[in-house]
Amino acid sequence: LAHSYACLKMRSILLFVVILPFIHCSCPEGYELVRDGECRGFASKIASTYADVYDRTAEKCAEVQGQPIIIHSEEQQQYWLKKREAYTSAYMVLGMRCNTTTKHAEWMDGSPVDYIPKDGGVDDMTYCYDDCSWYLWHDGHYHSLCSQIDVSADAFCTVQLQQPVASGDGCDGFGDDADDRMCYQVGTIAENWQDAQKTCKFFGGDLASVHNDKENSFIRRMAVSRGQMNGVFLGGIRFGDESDFGWVDSTTWNYANFKLGYPETGKGSCLSLDTSNTAGEWVNSECGSSHAAACVRNPKNHACPGGPWKEGQYITSPGFPFDASFPCDFQFTVAFGKRVEVEVIFLEANSCCDQLVIYDSFNGGNIVANVTGEIQNKVYKTRSSNTMKVSWMPDGGVNVRGMMITYHAV
Repeated sequence: LAHSYACLKMRSILLFVVILPFIHCSCPEGYELVRDGECRGFASKIASTYADVYDRTAEKCAEVQGQPIIIHSEEQQQYWLKKREAYTSAYMVLGMRCNTTTKHAEWMDGSPVDYIPKDGGVDDMTYCYDDCSWYLWHDGHYHSLCSQIDVSADAFCTVQLQQPVASGDGCDGFGDDADDRMCYQVGTIAENWQDAQKTCKFFGGDLASVHNDKENSFIRRMAVSRGQMNGVFLGGIRFGDESDFGWVDSTTWNYANFKLGYPETGKGSCLSLDTSNTAGEWVNSECGSSHAAACVRNPKNHACPGGPWKEGQYITSPGFPFDASFPCDFQFTVAFGKRVEVEVIFLEANSCCDQLVIYDSFNGGNIVANVTGEIQNKVYKTRSSNTMKVSWMPDGGVNVRGMMITYHAV
């Protein structure tokens, strides 16, 4: 139930109804993200009989959309043996069952028992009985017990995160504008400009920059089709004086479609598109006002971006959130005499293999932090330097989304 609630909360934050099928939820609370997007964790103590404890464990794992322990490799075997040592019960339930047709032991997902422990064996592998449960013993042996004697056992589960499926056009749930080969999407819930930009970043994009009439019209039509008749936020923001707008994605400001009399002096510094008329004209809005997000993403977003970066900008690993396999270094500088504070807004990495390393300065200084697994909204600071290097170092990045960070001077 906790896992289901977490999924619903994530979905409510991410907002885009159209691309919800591409969102996978994080590990259940208390579980560890270990390898290839697989979460492993303790579910509960199970009070049952030797014969029935497998069924009770399977039911408990199903509550988090998981399954009991399945072992196909030495890495998995050693991981679970170490976990077993940390728990007092002698009985760690395996996800092994007896195939009623072949009478051979198999894993509950139907896969064969293709890993035989080096320091043990498997009971009843070639001929088994229906009403039995298998346990991982302290010596690595897999024992089957079939009696109706009461037992207290440890139920552990694995939950597999599903990698979002990439589409053929590279837009992955966004709309494909064939004219400029960019991908666009419009949210369904009004939010302030900063949160709208964060929403776009969660899908590997930015609030939309607009460079010609066709792009402007495409965004306006998409917004109307999504029911957004009260305007949408674009990626334009005022950086300097009253007329100095720029795009948050750092593309060139080479087109404008302001409504007559705008940008209005003394009004807001964020740009919105009026969707109530076919002209799709722009007005400058208060950044704290509420509009849906109009996002843009390059379908080929796997390159390591070179910056330069701005304080408060949302920065993601290449390919985020559809492919976390591309390494990248990010370098940040703040004013002399200040320190750099980086916030890891979101990290999803396999703890076996993928790392986010934060250095105190550009040139291989002291390591401030070396983090992996799942992290949200955690802050790290340089000790004295006004520069920082953040290195995303995946070893595969399989079935995980990667990272989103931002930084400030302190």
